[in-house]
Amino acid sequence: MTPPQQPPPLKSEPRVLGSSASSYNSLGLNGVPGSIWDFVSGSFSPSPSPILNAGPTSTASASPNGAELARVRRQLDEAKRKIRQWEESWQQVKQACDAWQREAKEAKERALAADGARQLALQKKEEVEAQVIFQLRAKQCVVCGEPARGAVLQPCQHRVLCEPCVASAPECPYCESQPLPW
Repeated sequence: MTPPQQPPPLKSEPRVLGSSASSYNSLGLNGVPGSIWDFVSGSFSPSPSPILNAGPTSTASASPNGAELARVRRQLDEAKRKIRQWEESWQQVKQACDAWQREAKEAKERALAADGARQLALQKKEEVEAQVIFQLRAKQCVVCGEPARGAVLQPCQHRVLCEPCVASAPECPYCESQPLPW
């Protein structure tokens, strides 16, 4: 099994194409000097075609070639006008798009800043809530939850029970796992 052979590259033979091939290559697309890429890159400067200028320039001529030339020049002028309009429209669209992109970027930056501020506010809120809950629980009896801690336990001196719970508690709820050596 042999790999497929690639065909040999095409060669242009001047004797087959004749002298028109060299003039075609020098003129470019449709007989205009340069190439289509000159137009796309913006370096193309529309100018009257050498083919159009080859005919008689007299406008008084009533020949069919003179009328055809005038018609082609009108079409060329109309095409140039349309191109200018398209370029102006394109510039307007591009400016609007650039403005929208700037606005979107600024809005995103504002949203990120607002989200950061929101996160900070939520964190502070949670801290304040935790502190308030701690302060409320610090005043409650650890057994029944009544808000009045009034009894001082002996010998540890903890104040964690209310008066009714002191009578029923044999020892301090905080110290029961670790009795103090008094």
